[in-house]
Amino acid sequence: MNETKYLVGLVGPEVLEAAEKDPFHPVRLDLESCGALEIRYDFFDTALWPKLSERVRKIAPQQLQIGTIRLKHDGGTFDDARAVERPALWDAILDAKEVPEWLDLERDYLCNFEQLNDKARSRGVGIIVSEHNFVRVPGEQELEAFAKDVKRFKAHGLKIAAMSNDQDDCSRLYKFIKKQAKYFEMFAAFGMGETGKVSRIWSLKEGANLTYGAIGKVAAPGQIDVCTSKKALDQLDYINSEFELLAFLSKF
Repeated sequence: MNETKYLVGLVGPEVLEAAEKDPFHPVRLDLESCGALEIRYDFFDTALWPKLSERVRKIAPQQLQIGTIRLKHDGGTFDDARAVERPALWDAILDAKEVPEWLDLERDYLCNFEQLNDKARSRGVGIIVSEHNFVRVPGEQELEAFAKDVKRFKAHGLKIAAMSNDQDDCSRLYKFIKKQAKYFEMFAAFGMGETGKVSRIWSLKEGANLTYGAIGKVAAPGQIDVCTSKKALDQLDYINSEFELLAFLSKF
């Protein structure tokens, strides 16, 4: 398990273009506040994909990169009908001069995992396997089955984001973190929605090491902006409960 806690900022066309055009643009401060940047390839035209890692590296050379193609049914913009195109698109990304340190794949991609993992490994790229549930937080057995799948394919990262419908929903995710995070180099498990918002930060207190913040436009239900997330993370050692964290976040 990687002990570093990463605040991950999402990079889309507006963020990237603003940072490239103006070295003093406020978005640069958000980029510098992040330990990692998620390049949302699905936000860009596919013709631009091979150069995106290189472009992001120029404006944020110190930040870890995570490359993601999110389908519409997973909360992204890439058409579900084009899912079959992903193997060739990942190949184009991995053949580029600069590549992200990590690729984030949806769980439904595991049928193509072995071939992609071999190529990614040859470029020194790790794999995070993700699951998004926009209806509910899965039960304990479902979560354990997910972790078992990820381990079976020998992926080094796991992420689950699930819609919280109740104040106690995220307790299952915290239990899951405590049991499984130690087996992965990168690990995220948090709730979406209003009752899941605090878990985006508190999950790091429970043992996860990845959380995601918005740079500019919010990209997911309950997401917190990077500036507020960074302030909360800087104070996390001194916050002793979710209630205290919620009170802290309410100031912003």
